[in-house]
Amino acid sequence: MKTNKQHIQLPNNMIKKNGLEPKDLLIYATLKKYMSNETKECFPSLETLSRESGYSINTIRKSISLLQDNKYITIRKEGRKNVYRFNPHKKFEPFSYEFLECDTLETNEKAYVLAYQQFLIKDQDGFGKTSFTNETISEKLNISTRTIARLDSALIKKGFLNIVKTNAKDPVTGLFINEKFFHLDELGQAIIWTLQKHDEDIEELKEVTESHTKDLKIVLKENDAIKQRMEEMQKEINALKYGIKYNNDEIKM
Repeated sequence: MKTNKQHIQLPNNMIKKNGLEPKDLLIYATLKKYMSNETKECFPSLETLSRESGYSINTIRKSISLLQDNKYITIRKEGRKNVYRFNPHKKFEPFSYEFLECDTLETNEKAYVLAYQQFLIKDQDGFGKTSFTNETISEKLNISTRTIARLDSALIKKGFLNIVKTNAKDPVTGLFINEKFFHLDELGQAIIWTLQKHDEDIEELKEVTESHTKDLKIVLKENDAIKQRMEEMQKEINALKYGIKYNNDEIKM
């Protein structure tokens, strides 16, 4: 399957910051689509952000203020426009333009997946899974269990999610644990495995390079030893030639 490699990087653990919710992540992601890779800045209008994200301009204003308060972006004025600069981060989740522009997903469903993805185990191509209870996810995402159940139901109907009952029990509630399987490829998130493969290739190249560097150091060391021995042999030859007794450390007449 051909993968569109255009994507944005969403910092992990954004929800842990004060006051942030999944909608704020979607607005951040929508804003970041316009970022210049050179300047790390962008300046889309509020109308554009509203049209693309699906949220009202008032909601976007509040969200941008929260993102600034939590130091994910900085804002400066240039005339009548706001210029947004994205602050650096180390750990992130990638989200493709294909996902962000998916018409099949409602706005809140998209925001839910954006917030949830970092908690998914992605050890099987095409899928992300979790066995977190709705109560646990409610705490992590700052949304109610009722909202989670509603969003899960909508994603199941659209073929983006399966919930499978297991034989394991929750140690606290005693209830059987469910596993959720998000169909990330179907959500347009094949970019995850493209980037993982890219990282694996880089790591493999790094290991090969390090191995070759070690081999080269060994060869150079051996060459130095050979060169030193050849110099000693040349001294011995010269000593024999002129009838001089040769010692490795000194020449005696």
